[in-house]
Amino acid sequence: MDERWRPQPIDLNVLKTLPEGSLGRIYADQLISQGITPDSLIDPSPVTTAQDFVVHRLKETHDIVHVLTGFGIDGASELRLQGFNLAQNRSPIAVMLIFGGMLSALQNDEPLAPMLRALAQGFQMGLDAELVIARKLEDGWDRPLSDWRRELKLPVESEP
Repeated sequence: MDERWRPQPIDLNVLKTLPEGSLGRIYADQLISQGITPDSLIDPSPVTTAQDFVVHRLKETHDIVHVLTGFGIDGASELRLQGFNLAQNRSPIAVMLIFGGMLSALQNDEPLAPMLRALAQGFQMGLDAELVIARKLEDGWDRPLSDWRRELKLPVESEP
């Protein structure tokens, strides 16, 4: 935040040329497989406060955090990710998404135990990890995912 650092626009075609196992290559593969384009991920509006920075970084890093944590995109994995975000950033949006997921499960008579375990796992991982949004992840696309995980104190064994 103090540097006013902003990530460069993301080009999936460039990231696809990075080495196998690199953060950027795995990220690109994941987005392409899900039909997601990164065009809307980098908000060009100015970042003038710490709160602006956090809001921007949460949006920009959402899919990167999926890769770093190894969390999928199913319901339990999204709850796991929101637990991680809550522990890392005290994100009000995470609380709303957790509440929405739990409410939906209750309304659909789905079992709560697996969801609560997923939430607790993500929350604990977020407490144990270094602060992810404080890192210039996009400047290290070429670094091996395992190196990032070690540096951020994330489980290395959860690699895809």
